[in-house]
Amino acid sequence: MITSPGLAEKSERLNTLPLITVAALSSVVLAFLLAAVNPWLALAGLVALLIALAIVTNPEQAALVVFFILYANLSVLIIRRGVPSQIAGSFFLLLGVPLFHRLVVRRERLIVTPVVLLMVAYLAVLLLSAAVSDRPQLTFSRIKDYLLEGLVLYFLVVNVVRDRIMLRRTLWVVVLAGAVMGGVTFYQGTAGAYDNDFGGFAQVTRSAVTVGEEDFLGNKPQLQRLAGPIGEKNRFAQVLVVLVPLTVALGLSERRRGGRWAAWAALLLILGGMLYTFSRGAGVALGVMVLVIMPPPMIRPRIAAAIGTAIVVLALTFAPGYVYRLSTLGNITALLGGDPSQADTSVQGRATENLATLRIFLDHPVLGVGPGQTPRFIRDYGRSVGFRLLDPNRRAHNLYLEELADTGVVGFSVFFAMVGVTLAGLYKVRHRTQRDDRVAYLLASGMILSILTYLVTAIFLHLSYERYYWFLLALAGVTARVLLPAPAADPEQVPSYVRTPSP
Repeated sequence: MITSPGLAEKSERLNTLPLITVAALSSVVLAFLLAAVNPWLALAGLVALLIALAIVTNPEQAALVVFFILYANLSVLIIRRGVPSQIAGSFFLLLGVPLFHRLVVRRERLIVTPVVLLMVAYLAVLLLSAAVSDRPQLTFSRIKDYLLEGLVLYFLVVNVVRDRIMLRRTLWVVVLAGAVMGGVTFYQGTAGAYDNDFGGFAQVTRSAVTVGEEDFLGNKPQLQRLAGPIGEKNRFAQVLVVLVPLTVALGLSERRRGGRWAAWAALLLILGGMLYTFSRGAGVALGVMVLVIMPPPMIRPRIAAAIGTAIVVLALTFAPGYVYRLSTLGNITALLGGDPSQADTSVQGRATENLATLRIFLDHPVLGVGPGQTPRFIRDYGRSVGFRLLDPNRRAHNLYLEELADTGVVGFSVFFAMVGVTLAGLYKVRHRTQRDDRVAYLLASGMILSILTYLVTAIFLHLSYERYYWFLLALAGVTARVLLPAPAADPEQVPSYVRTPSP
């Protein structure tokens, strides 16, 4: 018997209806039960059930919800409200449900990319480095974080996001998360609402920065640095600034006028939020991206000039202190000129950390001191540098130096081989699509700039909150894979019976 598509769709909806009803009632009951103990635990349980329900009914669309929660750091916020970290911190494992749907229901193949193999090799290096370290038991946390937030997350993302439509939706969801985070922070900064953290979504750090010259009384104007839902101002700035090239790429490749305006609005919110972090590293990365890295074919000069002008106007109008903050980068010349006392304490501290980490690497060049072990040694090594006495367990604040000190040349080589393979794939997409597929060309270019922007910020930051790095690298890997056009068939390889006869 042949069933019409309309009757089939109606039957599918009727079969799904009992599942939706039971899940909805269970969610309400669970929410009431948990609200008596912890309202945030109730909210977490309700959200988890709704996500699970959405994944069952529409796996691909529900994966987008998981991506939004991941990038907006919502799971960490509910952990801080009392929800067990084992539950909230592993929520992205729900991506295993759409993966199961693709592998079992659709009978699609498992995707194992060269980067996945390199990530497995990197795990082996971490284990080897831990084995030869003097305290291997202290490396467990670093290895566990990489395994869960690195290897597993990357593997799930590249297997769930398999086509152009899903890739584009994922990029929009990530940009939306950045716009929401940046928008709340932008409002908090412009309104001066420093006493309201908006439920943890707009956190204020204890550190204040000077944002102008001192007045006639000798007082220097200062402002608090905002950290969004991340809770760390420099990391929050990094999470936002890497979205700038992706947002520009989406705006330029969007065919609908509403989509283009949405992208430009998101760009302003992301930049606005970044300004109130007063992060100099993010400002340097943004400047390098605009002035040096931006490939000319990606964007017309007048559009580039308009974006640059908008950034300057935004900074001067709403956060002029950020411009002053960037001007203090001149303190670095005091270190180079041999007068460290003229540099601010932040610059002195970073210089001490970097030089100490470099010396740690030189003493342990092959496999390093062990994953996550560099902070144990920085204070002692830093004593001989002479710029500033460091607090115990300080991080290197430099991804490259810390990776060298932690895992040596072996780990460093494998780590950045993953980056090299990913960028090579993206450049191949740009080369093959420059003339025939402008959308793919723009998205690949935006992803290249996003990765390179992260690498610039990594000069000033170590690899904490590493799920953002591996998630970004996974999206770049997906972009390189799904946007690469199939090679044209060689006429000599095509059987004679399918060739078009010559006239």
